[in-house]
Amino acid sequence: MGVLDSLFSAIAQLTDPRLRRVVWIGVLGSLAIFVVLWSALGFLTGALDWTQIPYIGWLFDWLGDAASWLGGLVFLASILIVSFILFPAVVTIIVGFFLEEVVGAVEAKHYPGLPPARAQPTAEVLGVTVRFALLVIGVNILALPFYLLLIFLPPMNIVLYYLLNGYLVGREYYELVALRRLEPEPARRLRRAHKGRMLFAGVLLVFFMTIPIINFVTPVVAAAFMVHVFQNLPRRSEFL
Repeated sequence: MGVLDSLFSAIAQLTDPRLRRVVWIGVLGSLAIFVVLWSALGFLTGALDWTQIPYIGWLFDWLGDAASWLGGLVFLASILIVSFILFPAVVTIIVGFFLEEVVGAVEAKHYPGLPPARAQPTAEVLGVTVRFALLVIGVNILALPFYLLLIFLPPMNIVLYYLLNGYLVGREYYELVALRRLEPEPARRLRRAHKGRMLFAGVLLVFFMTIPIINFVTPVVAAAFMVHVFQNLPRRSEFL
């Protein structure tokens, strides 16, 4: 089964009641977190006296009545940028707590002959998930100046975003799935042997994460998708 076939199989299983439950948890949990985040940004923006900040105060005086309109536009852009950067991390953290339910449903339907999964300590699963969240946030903040500079070289900023986050997302979901079956070191060797496939899978997932509405379902699809990718890696036994 190829990468695209794996994706279609994962999407087709969204009708499974066990997956639907996790989808709703992810959607509602993500909305709750982002409402809090947006409210906090709104509060901080309203609490600041922008006219007292050097250079910005001068800009407000120079713009006159247009300053309020520009401020609202900047605030909206800030929310969109922050949401864009944080979304994969936030939703993955929420779905990460229900990963076993998603992966178990896929394995039961498509790979019923598998032996029991490796017992993973809660700290291991939580550590992988939190590390991914911090890595995505940190790397994208560091890359933000490059995103802005590459606005003048379209579509290079979009290409950079997809490649960077595709690598991170592909690696993260692979580890979440693979560590149920393999010890950490063999799992890393297997991923490195198929790094091109992992990158392609990650870019596909990031693409869906940038589509409004669909992006709320994507983390569940990603977990199911990566089960298929992992189970169908060529020559897998050679790297274990």
